[in-house]
Amino acid sequence: MRTGAPDPFPILALVCSVLCACAPGGKGEGNDTVTDKSEDYPIAGSSARDLRWALDRLGPKNEEGERHDAITRWRFEYTYGFDESRGGCAVGDLDLNAQITTILPRWTADPGAPSDLVTRWAAYVDCARLHESGHRRIYLDSLPQFRRRARGLGARPTCDELSTALDALAHALLEEIKGLQVAYETRTDHGYAQCGHFQ
Repeated sequence: MRTGAPDPFPILALVCSVLCACAPGGKGEGNDTVTDKSEDYPIAGSSARDLRWALDRLGPKNEEGERHDAITRWRFEYTYGFDESRGGCAVGDLDLNAQITTILPRWTADPGAPSDLVTRWAAYVDCARLHESGHRRIYLDSLPQFRRRARGLGARPTCDELSTALDALAHALLEEIKGLQVAYETRTDHGYAQCGHFQ
């Protein structure tokens, strides 16, 4: 079996590694496994200004080192076997695994915190979660696309040539995903068009 494991978004490079030898296999469909993880980072403050200050300094960074109030990361791996015949070598079983991690801020209000601040904060985090679900959807939609395109490669003269073609396909699709994610961020102004800028 071979495994390809691209780096988390934003995708700058595709890393493919051979975990074990490929073995001939039937042309099964394979499985899609998606693991969702939720993480948070704590912030503190007693006013909207305090919370904004904390978000700007403690928010998670993307791959370019830019901080955001919330972020979604993913890790994608594919494992496949070979279906060898007189016609050449095609993709056999194909298993796709994605881990999607959403990171949001967590503020525990003091007992005396203004009720309007507590309400505003809850609404802002709920909206940020909704925005991040848009990133998640782009990742999820990529799985059937990858499977369809991998099947569309057909048979190649050798299994090495098939592996090269599959790696190139993964590179191309991941660049497409990166473009879709960037477009989503531009369209929503990093979520601020949906949620406003907490301040």
